[in-house]
Amino acid sequence: MNPPVYFFTDFSSRGPYLGQMESAVLAVAPQARIINLMNDAPFANPRASACLLAALNDYLPENAVVVAVVDPGVGGSRKAICLNIGDRWYLGPDNGLLSLLVSNAGAENCSLAGLHESYMKAASASFHGRDVFAPVAGLLVNGQSPDTFPLPVDGMAGASWPGELAEVIYLDGFGNAMTGLRMRNLRDLQGVVVGGQLVKPAYTFSSVPAGALFCYENSLGLLEIAANGSNAGRILGLEIGSPVNPHISPGRSKNP
Repeated sequence: MNPPVYFFTDFSSRGPYLGQMESAVLAVAPQARIINLMNDAPFANPRASACLLAALNDYLPENAVVVAVVDPGVGGSRKAICLNIGDRWYLGPDNGLLSLLVSNAGAENCSLAGLHESYMKAASASFHGRDVFAPVAGLLVNGQSPDTFPLPVDGMAGASWPGELAEVIYLDGFGNAMTGLRMRNLRDLQGVVVGGQLVKPAYTFSSVPAGALFCYENSLGLLEIAANGSNAGRILGLEIGSPVNPHISPGRSKNP
């Protein structure tokens, strides 16, 4: 079966952008199955978006093509890249957005290539998602190899970024604040200082009284700040980039 195509972008659902990208994939691979994995990734923020993409990646099928576009440097000097890990392909800008995928998989299990300049010649200066990455995704769906040149995995942008980020990386429509921290690495968590308050952990929403703040492991395995039946982001005045400071039991590490 042909691999599905997943879009991960900061475009939002407004405007023609997602529809144009879908059309560009289908023009090359009419049989393609396209899923909008996320269309409101942190705007123009590859660092926070990289944490989200890495977490979402854990729940994708083994055979997939991911088009990731959070690209504030579009039209500039950054490369357009194609990353292969197992049976998954990732297309996007070389700005760190794909870097944590490599960190998690291990560089020895990854291969990286740059998309040939020929793909850029007819492309809009500001919409490589439609004109470069989506058509190449169509080629991959068809089992065709795009025109590329090899790149060293350890030379990609963001290769030195740490695997986690002690900040708010996403606020959902309910006001829940996802962080760039994996709960599996927060043994004996006693709470987290965020928005000037110490927020204590709980298992889930029903574990605390209505309106109460708490932190917990969300469905992606990330530390999340929430409020039962209320908006934690509004209560705490949070935004993308707000710092979070986990409090761990004395003598225990934040990492395994």
